[in-house]
Amino acid sequence: MTVFNHLRKTARTLQLLQSHSIHAHKGLCIFFRNESSFVPKKVLIVAKLSRYYFERLREPELNETQLKLKLMERGSDYDAMTASHFATKAVEDEVIQILRKMNVKCKIIDRTTLDQSHFTWADLVLPIGGDGTFLLASNLIFDNKKPIMGINSYPKKSEGYLLLPAKYTRNIAEIFEMLKAGHHSILMRRRIRTTLKGEGIWKAPFHMHEKGRIAGGEKFYVNEKFEGNPDELPRERCLPWLALNEVFMGETLSARTSSLFIKLDEEQKYQKVKGSGLCVSTGTGSTSWYKSINSLSYQTAREILSLIDTKRQFTNDEIETICSTFNSNLRFDAEDSKLCYSIRDMIVNDAMSIPKRIYPRGFCKKITVRSECFDAGLVVDGGIAVPFNFGTIAEIETFPEDSLRTITLPD
Repeated sequence: MTVFNHLRKTARTLQLLQSHSIHAHKGLCIFFRNESSFVPKKVLIVAKLSRYYFERLREPELNETQLKLKLMERGSDYDAMTASHFATKAVEDEVIQILRKMNVKCKIIDRTTLDQSHFTWADLVLPIGGDGTFLLASNLIFDNKKPIMGINSYPKKSEGYLLLPAKYTRNIAEIFEMLKAGHHSILMRRRIRTTLKGEGIWKAPFHMHEKGRIAGGEKFYVNEKFEGNPDELPRERCLPWLALNEVFMGETLSARTSSLFIKLDEEQKYQKVKGSGLCVSTGTGSTSWYKSINSLSYQTAREILSLIDTKRQFTNDEIETICSTFNSNLRFDAEDSKLCYSIRDMIVNDAMSIPKRIYPRGFCKKITVRSECFDAGLVVDGGIAVPFNFGTIAEIETFPEDSLRTITLPD
């Protein structure tokens, strides 16, 4: 009889748990249905410039067999390159067919055909590729009204942190069905606004891809032509590109020490720091370069623990748990107004101790940086760069009106 009562109580408990699970699932659906129906009328597709297509542009005189042999001689994986290219093209073609069936106008551009007028025309910006393509598109959206949503064109090889979950790549039609049904949310990702002060702040910017001779890089700056005498231009300039991930400042030659003066928030005095450059990140960027710079490695954790307790032998699982917990705590909310900064390879020795109130990494609302570099750049999201040399000041902060309106769908 006791056993029977126990089984009956167990069954009742399972029923309650099942009921709670159903209600929780319904609540999740309600959570994601917090936007009105959205059917775009004009979609701008920003397509990935694949490595294969780039190599095709570089070697137009070669036939396919010759190109394959040349790439293999360089050590490149031709098959993987073409697989990624054709997978991306297949996703692009499917999206275009679906939009045409919906009677939605669409345009498609890539890094070689960028034009700001296209972004003004569209009511939805749709990057198709990886995180790099998403960042490229986000740099050309200048307010918090224009929505953006990215599709991972090759989830097999691309994590696509900024893009829709991989399952939507396999069922693209569902994306637009969910938008129409209102089953989507809006994530207002904070972005960095950079204001430069001083001399030489109007010098021509360049794209980091130009250093690698990537075709079309020069077209990125069609809106950055200044007429008249540069000396007569204002000594203050708000950069027209908003950083979604990070702003980096440092010497172009990475082996050269970067000397910078830093002020956090409303501090009155600068603190001088030396290292391999300064990275200032948003909550979105806290999962990117900032995390790579500051992540705790298995080797470092093991060596520290062995110094703390010489008698105990920590297991691999314990060390991995410590690393995982530490590294996950580096991440913070994409909508958070605070910034995180990281001084790469900060130089500390007997002659130069750690400056007061400045640590190798930390948080702030605003950071002001004065350059003492000789051939440096201020780089937005690893792409757009402007000279950042001796005496130039950069004020870096976030504003709600600069946020990126990102459409998200449930996992």
